Amino acid sequence: MRKDSRLIVAIVLSSALAFSAVESAGAAQPVRSVGHVAVQARVLKVKKVTFSGSYKGSIALLMVGASGQSATSVKVTSLVGKGTGTYLGSSTLRATGSAPASNQCDELTGLGSITGSGSKLTFKVVTSSKSQGCASSTATPTSVSVNGVATVTGGSGKYKGVSGTLTFKGSFSVASNTAGSSESDSFSATLKGPLTIKY
Repeated sequence: MRKDSRLIVAIVLSSALAFSAVESAGAAQPVRSVGHVAVQARVLKVKKVTFSGSYKGSIALLMVGASGQSATSVKVTSLVGKGTGTYLGSSTLRATGSAPASNQCDELTGLGSITGSGSKLTFKVVTSSKSQGCASSTATPTSVSVNGVATVTGGSGKYKGVSGTLTFKGSFSVASNTAGSSESDSFSATLKGPLTIKY
């Protein structure tokens, strides 16, 4: 074989081997290069869940206002209840909040969470005319019903990447509305609503 023919064969073989190496590397690592940044492709999955939970427990109240007068607002310093919820099984509801005490029905504010089975949902009450606490009487003792909407603000475990809204209903009794007084009462509550989980 002539010298120049051997040189051509060597160049062709080298090119084929180099092309094969590039093909193999591309197959092993499906990474796209954008400029100088390597981007790993990732498919986002979405799951729709209808949450439903029912809880009973204890609510601690503090009446706020001028001493000896009727309270001008009510603080929920602690709310803890046990029950069951979708994906959580046996779980615990915790919350804090407040409301004016100037009318028979007043808007609520509050934060809460539900935990169980290594998972957690956190939520915030949407303060509007749709979220209210209403006393059955202007005098105490009286029963109070709460209804409203809460925005889910986060989650973990089975609820990692969650978003959505929950509607809630609950009830408890109040013994006194005298400012400066505090009390602990029993309560019951239900929460439900459509949630979206991205993972």
